[in-house]
Amino acid sequence: MGKNKMEVKNLDFYYDDFKALKNINMPLEENKVTALIGPSGCGKSTFLRTLNRMNDLIDKTKVEGEVLLDGKNIYSSEVDVVELRKKVGMVFQQPNPFPKSIYDNVAYGPRIHGIKDNAKLDEIVEKSLRGAALFDEVKNRLNDSALGLSGGQQQRLCIARALAVTPEVLLMDEPASALDPVATAKIEDLIAELKNNYTIVIVTHNMQQAARVSELTGFFLMGDLVEFDKTDKIFENPADQRTEDYITGRFG
Repeated sequence: MGKNKMEVKNLDFYYDDFKALKNINMPLEENKVTALIGPSGCGKSTFLRTLNRMNDLIDKTKVEGEVLLDGKNIYSSEVDVVELRKKVGMVFQQPNPFPKSIYDNVAYGPRIHGIKDNAKLDEIVEKSLRGAALFDEVKNRLNDSALGLSGGQQQRLCIARALAVTPEVLLMDEPASALDPVATAKIEDLIAELKNNYTIVIVTHNMQQAARVSELTGFFLMGDLVEFDKTDKIFENPADQRTEDYITGRFG
């Protein structure tokens, strides 16, 4: 086992009185892809959002337990949530580019964090677009609206936007579910590249995708983490009958 970038310990999460996550314990290894699978409504997206405190934006939610990033609890009162979300970036299910130019989408985060120098911004924009395998497709139209890109390009732009603030962890909530197979393959190839530099956690409904892109997999059911192990073990020889039933399509 490698070094843990994040570690979740005894995590419970509540929406008002409803307990959506129950005593979750999971290490997230550095420079690995961890996939979260399970039927709709099982808690995997809620869990993903606990990793950068996105659930803080929802009224009447409560967290118990710890989420450690480099050994420090992100729910500690000393944590600056803006800084946390810079370190733990997020890419959503639907591409959500801002109604601005391609360039301004990527430069948005660095500008908010105080970078004003145009040469530096140019460098960050190019590096981030290259990191998201998009630069060659858009380099001659950086001033065009991002809304003119295809769905797959928009999603890679959102990845570039996340990379521009130099995160350490990337959370991806079904990043390819709105895309066609060709665009999906590009996102999967990109994930394989990105894990060299980032720790990645991906929620996916697509079991084949989880098997293709991840080294570790967690299976969620009704707010419980039923099983967590190496991906090939989960898919070829799961320890829990419920995992096997889900993977072989008996429910879900």
